[in-house]
Amino acid sequence: MADTTSADNTIYENGMLEFQQHFNFDSLRKPLAVDSKGLENEEHTSKIFNDLENFKLGVPITLINSKGKANTQKIVFNLRKHLLLCSKKKIPLSQIDEIRVGQKTNVFNNYQLKADVNHKIDVANCKSFSLMYTGKRNMSKSLDFICETEQERRLMVSAFYHTICSAKSLDNEMGFVMREFNSFGKDSLNRDEIKKLLERLNYTTSSEMLARMMAMVDRNDDCNLDFVEFSDLLKYLRSRPEIKMIFERYSSDSAQHLTIPQMIRFFKEEQQEDWKESDCIALITKYNHEELPHILFEQLEDYIVSDFNSAAIPKTRTIYQDTNRPITEYFINSSHNTYLAGHQLKGESSSEMYVKTLKSGVRCVELDVWDGADGEPIIFHGKTLTSQIKFSHVCQTIKTCAFEISPFPVILSLEVHCSVPQQIRMAHHLVEIFGDMLPTPLAEDAKVFPTLEQLKHKILLKGHRAAQVATTPGEIQDILNEDEDEQEEELDSSAGSVSASSSSSAASPSLTSSTSSSILKLGSSLATSLKLKKKKDDGAKKKPVKVKIADELSRLIYLIGSGYKSPDLSKMKSPAYMHSLSEGAINNVLGSYDSGKVVNLTQTHFIRGYPRGTRFDSSNFDPCPGWSLGMQMIALNHQTSSEPIWVNEGMFDDNGSSGFVLKPPALWFESNPSMQFDPTIQIRHPASKYSKLCVEVISGRQLPKYTKTTGGEVIDPFVTVSIHGCKYDKAEYKTKVIDNNGFNPYWGEEFTFPLINSQLAMLLIRVDDKDAFHRHNRIGHYSIRVENIRPGFRMIKLRNDVGDIIPLCNLLLRFTLLPIKKNDKKY
Repeated sequence: MADTTSADNTIYENGMLEFQQHFNFDSLRKPLAVDSKGLENEEHTSKIFNDLENFKLGVPITLINSKGKANTQKIVFNLRKHLLLCSKKKIPLSQIDEIRVGQKTNVFNNYQLKADVNHKIDVANCKSFSLMYTGKRNMSKSLDFICETEQERRLMVSAFYHTICSAKSLDNEMGFVMREFNSFGKDSLNRDEIKKLLERLNYTTSSEMLARMMAMVDRNDDCNLDFVEFSDLLKYLRSRPEIKMIFERYSSDSAQHLTIPQMIRFFKEEQQEDWKESDCIALITKYNHEELPHILFEQLEDYIVSDFNSAAIPKTRTIYQDTNRPITEYFINSSHNTYLAGHQLKGESSSEMYVKTLKSGVRCVELDVWDGADGEPIIFHGKTLTSQIKFSHVCQTIKTCAFEISPFPVILSLEVHCSVPQQIRMAHHLVEIFGDMLPTPLAEDAKVFPTLEQLKHKILLKGHRAAQVATTPGEIQDILNEDEDEQEEELDSSAGSVSASSSSSAASPSLTSSTSSSILKLGSSLATSLKLKKKKDDGAKKKPVKVKIADELSRLIYLIGSGYKSPDLSKMKSPAYMHSLSEGAINNVLGSYDSGKVVNLTQTHFIRGYPRGTRFDSSNFDPCPGWSLGMQMIALNHQTSSEPIWVNEGMFDDNGSSGFVLKPPALWFESNPSMQFDPTIQIRHPASKYSKLCVEVISGRQLPKYTKTTGGEVIDPFVTVSIHGCKYDKAEYKTKVIDNNGFNPYWGEEFTFPLINSQLAMLLIRVDDKDAFHRHNRIGHYSIRVENIRPGFRMIKLRNDVGDIIPLCNLLLRFTLLPIKKNDKKY
């Protein structure tokens, strides 16, 4: 029998059931963020709502465009459709995630750089604000305004706040349905209109079947349905007969309720949870206005498909893990080329990507630093067509939002390509902006890192230090290859521009138009040509190269980049020295005899993994092989939604989405040889909990349409269930396709996954729409660590490409976990 999950994980106060949620499941988007100091107080509420009337007609205001130029535009609220209209843009109010007071965006940075000093508006930043929303390619966008006075700005921000919150409040389920119903502009709807409305909700049926269902809820027999009657129809459609069958197994004959003893038995046998009588009373009270000794079927059904019954163990939504272990004993949510919003060669660079990434829980971000034309270092993907941003602006942005989501340290991975003078400017900005957040570097004779608790609210710099001298040709190559601009992956394989310039000034990051054009035309053939060049270069004799790093910058480095030779040699170095390995190098380690030694090394030393340089489209690689070696940082392209990112989400949903997850016990023990872990062998580690996972995909509810579906088209959904983990923990199954039903599809299919190392196994569930051309169009996904799953009937919420919870829809699954029997070590 699987481990029971105590109802103690659910918090009961004053007889009411409560749940500690990390996410806001009830809103279409994330809750609106705003600086409360920017809001008017309650006595101005009447004026605010008077102002809203003016917004319907349009209110003139100064808008700063993306090039940093100021011009006058009108803001219009379409309150019926809940849209903001401004400068040819139509933005749903519910999709605005933040109101940012002051001049704190890329657009305002451009404005401050380009505006004439004598004509600059709002020098004190007290009359400015920005609306942050998600645009194309999941890029964070802003509308940036400057008001005439500070008072006007306060009133404008308050008006936006109240209007946006009102729009978000309609994004709960009944609000959504009511809005769709009211869009017909009638009190009641006929059969054809009801059919169209159901198609909007992703459900279709024949006219004859719909007529029969309408007759069941049509109270006055007028062949039309008002909103109350339509709500009854939805309730009928959403009923889950599969839950009813389970309910009847525990209820008395013909009874439509469960008594408290029956509830205790249900939760024990089906959910493997030990509920007490007081717990049952709390649940009954939650769904009843009067005290009753039982719970009705509809009420238990509501509970089963609610957030209280989600798949994850409730405590995982909080920071519950031990924080008094060395920082090397944690997996760290990490980003690759953080500044890019898309393509590696021609995408946009933006400081807003740091905001978005850090607020998603990432704790390691990358800064690719080059010489700026005005003496100030800049960040962009060197020798490509990507745009450029100021290093100082990025540092200030990071400081502003670094610890909003998590108190744990942020690691800045510095890829330094700039000259020594501009490195000195880098050091100046780092000290000036972060100050005491920068910890004292680790002593050379230190054996372990400080604990996670000791490094709270710190900024750790990863990079090279001065006077790192390569003494052998092999070591020269390693030092140069430590950064992500490995020779076979770099657009320009010149040794002087790899990790730091070999001359006093860095190679120019600019490109000629002909070179730029050539890069974009090369495509996949570039990887082949670079590999051929590397083979040729490998035969050439190399001279020792001294990596030039300014002393001022060197003194700030906390994690020292170092070339990887072997785990034995690395173990002899101070823990301050760390390695960066490409995805190819990770696979090479797993294919060698060193995998167990690397696991041992990562108990005290950092290793960071990153994608191969030929992933120009910002695609990603599987993080699980790196995690199985104990590698703390697997840097992924978070700007691209893909299966590796979804698996990464499941890992770092753990521990309160704080960005630090304690490694499983298999990766801890160094002293006891019998406990040593090797991810490449088919032997179960004693610390693993489960030998088998069974997943029954039961049904779905209100699955959204794929973004490219046409008006009346209804999706044909199917579910893919897969396990990701160590070498022998990989499998995938698909359900049948349900035609023309995204509203309440039923599958009822079960899949079994044998497990070797459950502590490193990830479950990924994705829902796709199979269209007429047999293409698989992604609807949503969900992932979770296998050992964080609660057994029994569980509800899961799906995420979209941005990583946000999709409103109103869910899947009902049943999980069975088979514990490992004593002495059952082999598969």
